[in-house]
Amino acid sequence: MRIGIDIDNTLTDIEDDLMNAAHIFAKSLGKTINTQYFESIDYNNDGNKYQKIFGFNYEELKYFLRDIQESITDNANPRSFTSEIIESLHLAGHKIIIITARDLEFHDNPYKQSEIWLKKNNIYYDKLIVNARKKGEICRQEKIDLFIDDNISNCLDVEKCGIKTILFNKYKVKDSTIISFDNWKDIYDYINKN
Repeated sequence: MRIGIDIDNTLTDIEDDLMNAAHIFAKSLGKTINTQYFESIDYNNDGNKYQKIFGFNYEELKYFLRDIQESITDNANPRSFTSEIIESLHLAGHKIIIITARDLEFHDNPYKQSEIWLKKNNIYYDKLIVNARKKGEICRQEKIDLFIDDNISNCLDVEKCGIKTILFNKYKVKDSTIISFDNWKDIYDYINKN
């Protein structure tokens, strides 16, 4: 199979670190935090969730994503068993395509940043794609058979293209064929059984 995999919060677990850092940054700016959006989904895959929760304007969002988030993502550890399972998938003959929304709008060099992190953490991949905010379109072009991402909106976008999708999350998606797992061992077992 051709397996498409996201990086942030899929290969890594940084959501709590990002929310804490955004909270500290917002407080330093004197922002009022809007807790009603804490469970919101970043439908545009462009950080609008942080704007809703923390009231960041575009320049503040850009600073948060380019400087604060990038420091967190660069130093993030992979989730448990990530490297070993990706390597096992590769050795079983699957092609691993890393597909990330990291883009030039909010990162100086998203390709290099992602490449360095993947190499540093021994994550095997056959191809790396950045600037992928519309992941359904990218997955269709790349002929992806299975897509794994933590973002519900990305999974729904890919599912619309008829591509089997796994949500890396503890939540289930109603009215969808998307399945969810919250660890790489369960994902690996699922792939092997199916």
